[in-house]
Amino acid sequence: MKILLVNNNTVHLKELTDSLAGHEVEIQNYQPGIRFHDEDKDLIILSGGGGEGLEIDDMYLAGHLWYEDQMEFVKRTSKPVIGICMGFEVIARAFGAPVKQMPSLLEGFYNFNTTAKGQKMLGLANLEQFEAHRWHVPYVPEDEFEILAESESGVEIIKHKWRKIIATQFHPEKGGTLKLPQLLMI
Repeated sequence: MKILLVNNNTVHLKELTDSLAGHEVEIQNYQPGIRFHDEDKDLIILSGGGGEGLEIDDMYLAGHLWYEDQMEFVKRTSKPVIGICMGFEVIARAFGAPVKQMPSLLEGFYNFNTTAKGQKMLGLANLEQFEAHRWHVPYVPEDEFEILAESESGVEIIKHKWRKIIATQFHPEKGGTLKLPQLLMI
C-alpha cells in the first residue's frame, strides 16, 4: 500500500514508520501552505504532534489556524484517512467538533472500553492504549461520525459514517491493545 504520512512533528515518528513496515511510505512534514502529495497514495495518515509545541488552536497569521490547511484537505480528499492524536483533533475540528484544552497533560497507558459499535467493528471490548495529549474531544457530530471508544477524558476513536476516515486520540503506533496495522484494515 502507498501511504502519505503527514508528519505533524510527532515525537513518535520512528514508531510510526516501524508500524508501517512493508508499505511504501512517503513522509511529508506539515506546514501551512503545503501541497499534499496524495495523488498516487492509497491512504493518508495524519500523525500526532507536539514536537514543535504547536496545538490545535495555535495561529500562524492573524485569523489563520496553523492546521487550517490540513483541516480543509481532510474535508475535500476522497482518499482514506487515519488520524492519530493531533490528526484526530484536526479531523474532529474539520467536521465541527469542539476540541477543548485539558487542565494538564495526559500521558501514559490508560484503560477504557469500546462502544457497542466499536466492539462489533474492532472485536475488542477493552483497550489499553498510550495517550499523550493536552486536548480532548468531548463529542463529535453524530450525523457524520460513529464513536467506537470513549474514556473519562472524552472520545477516543471515531469513524466517519460514509467516508473512509477513522481517528484515534491515542497513539496506536506505541503499542497497546489496538495497533496501527489493525486500523489499516478498517
